[in-house]
Amino acid sequence: MTPHNPTLSCCNDCDVPRALPPRGIRWFFAAGFALLLLIQLPTRAEDKPVRRQGAKTPVAKTQKRRKSIEERTKIHRLSTSKRAAYDAFVYVNRIPERAEEGESAEDVAGRIFGRLENQEGRVLLKLPGGMNRQSYLGFKTFLRYEGKAKVGNCAACHAPAEFTDLKTHVVTKGGSPKPTPSLRNLKKRKVDITKVILNKIAASRQKRSGEADEIDDAYAKMNLSKQDVPGLVAYLNLLNDVSDSEFRKLILKARLLDTSKDIE
Repeated sequence: MTPHNPTLSCCNDCDVPRALPPRGIRWFFAAGFALLLLIQLPTRAEDKPVRRQGAKTPVAKTQKRRKSIEERTKIHRLSTSKRAAYDAFVYVNRIPERAEEGESAEDVAGRIFGRLENQEGRVLLKLPGGMNRQSYLGFKTFLRYEGKAKVGNCAACHAPAEFTDLKTHVVTKGGSPKPTPSLRNLKKRKVDITKVILNKIAASRQKRSGEADEIDDAYAKMNLSKQDVPGLVAYLNLLNDVSDSEFRKLILKARLLDTSKDIE
């Protein structure tokens, strides 16, 4: 019987002995196999870019935002923090809020009149709480820049939304240029609105008659009478700010004005 030799092995079904490879060669093949496994393993977590939980995957910059219908047609969007009854009126009727770049005072007044006529014709004009027919007609007198009566031409120097052109004008006979004040919040400044309007009417007559050529040309287009004063006062009182909660109430209380009949 052949003595056992650990370097020999044989098949289960064969009696022919077979030599095992040397131990160094076996270690060489084992190490190579392990290295192959390491190469095929996925990249370690710490080698990957870290992304915070909930963070969105970066995306390419979007194309330039398309202008909304309101911006394209220059119809009002509420984008102001002003909170007067007039601003509520502008909001509920989608009236142009201010002049666009390069637009004159007459241009913006014309756009506003176009919107008012549209609303009046369809009997869709809404008046917020605190605004009535008298103050609405006063607003139209304030804006009107041509005609033979009820022409305030006030927006020439006091255009919405700030109601000042930030310029200086001569407004009295023999006077010097004065900065145009804003017409907002006259109540806080304790301005006697009636007295101011009567003085404007007198100055416009002097300008048109040639008595005071130094007065600003905007006064030559004015054509007002004392009968127009109450409506203008009622309108200018709509430019006094209210609280946010009160502003919301003004909008909620807006009611249709009957414009089915002739309206000035």
